[in-house]
Amino acid sequence: MTKNRRTKTRFRLQQAATGTNYLEARRQVIVPAPAAAEVIVQPPLADWQRANHCSLWEKLQDEHGPLIALRISGQHRWWELDDLARVAAGAQQNRPPERRGLWLSVEARYTVTRREYLSGIAASLDRAGALDRLEVREVPAGCSHATCRRQRGLPPLPRAERPASRTPAFEPLPLRAPLLGFAEVIDQYPALNGNGFGYDYGYLHRDERRRRLEEHRQHLISREEIVEQVHDWLVANIAPIKTPNMGSYGLKHLAEDLLGYYITNGELITAALMAGYPMRREDGPNALFAMSSRDVDRLHKQREQARQGASAR
Repeated sequence: MTKNRRTKTRFRLQQAATGTNYLEARRQVIVPAPAAAEVIVQPPLADWQRANHCSLWEKLQDEHGPLIALRISGQHRWWELDDLARVAAGAQQNRPPERRGLWLSVEARYTVTRREYLSGIAASLDRAGALDRLEVREVPAGCSHATCRRQRGLPPLPRAERPASRTPAFEPLPLRAPLLGFAEVIDQYPALNGNGFGYDYGYLHRDERRRRLEEHRQHLISREEIVEQVHDWLVANIAPIKTPNMGSYGLKHLAEDLLGYYITNGELITAALMAGYPMRREDGPNALFAMSSRDVDRLHKQREQARQGASAR
């Protein structure tokens, strides 16, 4: 077989494996997909741990191996992005059922597929500029409910193998690079300063208000190193969600209590914007950020424990 025929055979094999047209298969062979940016895989939803879901997870994992659940947030270009994800998983609806990859819809608008497809899905959405809309969660890996095991004819798990009744220790989330640089945030939000958005200077002359605003902005700019530290702390401790729900001023106090040094409201806002948490402006200097309530509650408990320990000494 000549080199040209061997190359064309590779194109045809790629076309058969992915279900794409010939030109797209040729492009995939010649230009391999770049490595996708790191994706945060969040814990399973609480409802997925219920006993009536166990048999489904066990059956799927016995048949397909390790699984993940994903969804694409927002409505803009949703069908286009969903098709890109399906192609990466080999789950196009025009493929024969026996050759179609796992693509199963479950509650909360998530889709279950094989974990091995995640890198390809993330790479496809990254190329489309929509990686930030991909939400990924773990799928429960096993079942310890006595009722479920009895229904499947399995003996109860020995006590030593049963999961702990308490919540496991928190593992820090993987640290990722800022989605926006410090200077980019400062340029995009001209009203952002150490106080937050804008400042209440009372009944001052316009020039005096501008002078004071510039003073507060310069103070924020001088604190770039502190802002980067707050960014790393947020990313390692609080997972992003879709809907803004956490006020910046309360988060600022939580962060400074746990980090041990003073942080302004504007520094917290800048760090959160660098990390890419969805934001909604409030009236006044504060803002709301989309952050996991579970993670923030855990940090509040951590602060209370530290205070109780300090008072006991």
